[in-house]
Amino acid sequence: MEGSGKSSTFEAFPVELKDYYRKLFGSEAEEIMASLRTPVEKYYIRVNTLKTSREKLMRILRREGLKPRRSPYLKEGIYFEREGPNFEDNYDPGLPVVRANKFASESVYQGAHLYAPGVLQANKGIKPGDEVEIRDPRGLLVGIGIARMSGKEMVVSTRGLAVEVTLPKFKLPSLNELESFKEGLFYAQSLPSMVTARVLEPSEEDLIIDMAAAPGGKTSHIAQLMQNRGEIIAIDKSRNRLRKMEEELNRLGVKNVKIIRMDARKLPELGIKADKILLDAPCTALGIRPKLWESRTPRDIKATAKYQRAFIWAAIKSLRKDGVLVYSTCTISLEENEANVKFMLEKGLKLEEQGLFIGSAGIGLEKVQRFYPNRHLTQGFFIAKLRKV
Repeated sequence: MEGSGKSSTFEAFPVELKDYYRKLFGSEAEEIMASLRTPVEKYYIRVNTLKTSREKLMRILRREGLKPRRSPYLKEGIYFEREGPNFEDNYDPGLPVVRANKFASESVYQGAHLYAPGVLQANKGIKPGDEVEIRDPRGLLVGIGIARMSGKEMVVSTRGLAVEVTLPKFKLPSLNELESFKEGLFYAQSLPSMVTARVLEPSEEDLIIDMAAAPGGKTSHIAQLMQNRGEIIAIDKSRNRLRKMEEELNRLGVKNVKIIRMDARKLPELGIKADKILLDAPCTALGIRPKLWESRTPRDIKATAKYQRAFIWAAIKSLRKDGVLVYSTCTISLEENEANVKFMLEKGLKLEEQGLFIGSAGIGLEKVQRFYPNRHLTQGFFIAKLRKV
């Protein structure tokens, strides 16, 4: 397939994973996999109500040249419609090729420019100003643009704009350069991720722990729902991710978060009994879109589900009696979701109704919420709310 623009669901997923999906989702499996390969149809941001209102932000975004729409589900939600696809899967423009790594390719695929650190290879004859095609490591065409460096320069440079993308496969709005972003008026966050903080129902009387908190999307949403009052303890073990989180919390004007750098599996060592815990568990991320291709297999799913149980145990031990645990993942497997909830039920937790339910029912389990990329036009996602009884 090297160099060819042709690509299909067939080669995007390992055979074992496709078989797993077909067993789990039946006739819907192909549709789910096809959706996972494209960016979300509705790209959401969360209004930072600590600084502005939805109406004010929508006026500002229109002035900045965007077409914001109100979320029908959340008063702090705004979304933008995806544009595209702008060319067919088998389109071959026949231009000099710049090959980008998977991460950079997925960004270009939805409208971002290509920067030098993301370039793997480039035709040596490319000069600044030349029109080029950008392909992922497996040869899939993700966009067309104008070279801003020579081919040689893009491969060796560690910074700078390599290709200004003029025709991506899909187009989502670019937000990080906006004045409204710099002023902290919003946070780019998926709809299911926003629903998660709503399901937690935080109040300013609560002591809340966010167990895998960085880079801070859900933490800052919880702070916003608490109107910057009460106390949130945010835990993560990655120094880099926590640094990014601190920047985000400062940008958003969040003031009621205490950050602790540690492995959340050791949470009981702090001796804290929380009223509410959010465990957005480390997962296989099989629901994240767009996914040009996936390399994980059912073996990774099983290993990750087992790994998650150490976090679950730590959460149960650190929750006061009658406290609430919200468990969420951005994956669509059974083992990391419903099977782990059943594990929690065996450990004496009880499932609760969710105050905001806009997804689908769980697989063989009541009261849990699943988001499917094809049905809900979101990331693949899972949410459960449990009480320690």
